[in-house]
Amino acid sequence: MTLKFSLQNVLDIRHTRVEVLEIELGKLLTAYQETQSLLMSMQEYQSDLFNQLTEAQSGEIDIFKISLLRVNIVQVNKHIENLTKELVRQELEINNKRHALVLARQSEETLEILKRNRYEIYMTEQVQIEARAQDDIYIAQAFRNTQQ
Repeated sequence: MTLKFSLQNVLDIRHTRVEVLEIELGKLLTAYQETQSLLMSMQEYQSDLFNQLTEAQSGEIDIFKISLLRVNIVQVNKHIENLTKELVRQELEINNKRHALVLARQSEETLEILKRNRYEIYMTEQVQIEARAQDDIYIAQAFRNTQQ
């Protein structure tokens, strides 16, 4: 007779939930890193635009080029602000997902502990049953020996 853990289905569901949360967290972390990379490239582009503006303002001044650079700088600044806000939003989402993952793992671990405890009780019961069966065999053999 094998041990059947009555909450195995629940444990399987919780384990699946943990795996799903781990995958989702991984995707969020990847998106966060991509956003950080994009922000860094935008900041480098902004720095490059400032350098171009500095060059355009020295020597012979081209008003059209300066105004175009200024418009580009304003657009890049807005994009950088949006990326910064997106990073903050992603950080919050990552923290929430981590919290949900911790809770799911704790829930799964609780059932794992119950399963291990149930298995230990089962094994103790099996040892006792085997010991009683062995005792019965020895008693029967002793009885037969005394009858003969």
